[in-house]
Amino acid sequence: MSGNFKEKRLLYNNSEDLYFITYNLILILSVLDCKNEKSSFKDYRKLIFLIPIISNEKNVQLLLNYYKNDIKPNENIIKELNRIYYDAIETVTLVRYLLLILEKRNLIKIITEDNKVNIYLVENETIKKFIQNSKFENEKRRITEIKGKIKGLRRLNYMTFVDKFFKENGVAIWEH
Repeated sequence: MSGNFKEKRLLYNNSEDLYFITYNLILILSVLDCKNEKSSFKDYRKLIFLIPIISNEKNVQLLLNYYKNDIKPNENIIKELNRIYYDAIETVTLVRYLLLILEKRNLIKIITEDNKVNIYLVENETIKKFIQNSKFENEKRRITEIKGKIKGLRRLNYMTFVDKFFKENGVAIWEH
């Protein structure tokens, strides 16, 4: 590997990669069956946490084990939850920007309702082919596992999610 490639690889941050965020967002909306206004994903801000969680098996296991404080976290787990929370908070503006782009391209619909922004996937042939791609089997499996653990995930209130996963596990959150 050349030195320049190694340097670029070290500087790469997938939380700032619009393609990475886009494909995970589409997969989340698809697996959670968010395909019309009635079944929309309530409060898009949950996505800032779900995207990095579904992209990493270790993060999925943290969510499955520690959501609703099912298991008491040790110091290392609390540090990891802090990292997930604060890294995700930094991406909210980027995700908001991406949602506007995706709506303009008619890939999602944005619905404003009671001080929150809900979204759903606009199905078309391109989206269907994308979702069926076997490259994304791990992400789809992880989303399905999370969906099984957190009933009503797409309807869940943002602060309820933050409280049950982060605050109850010792993360100092700055929202409320």
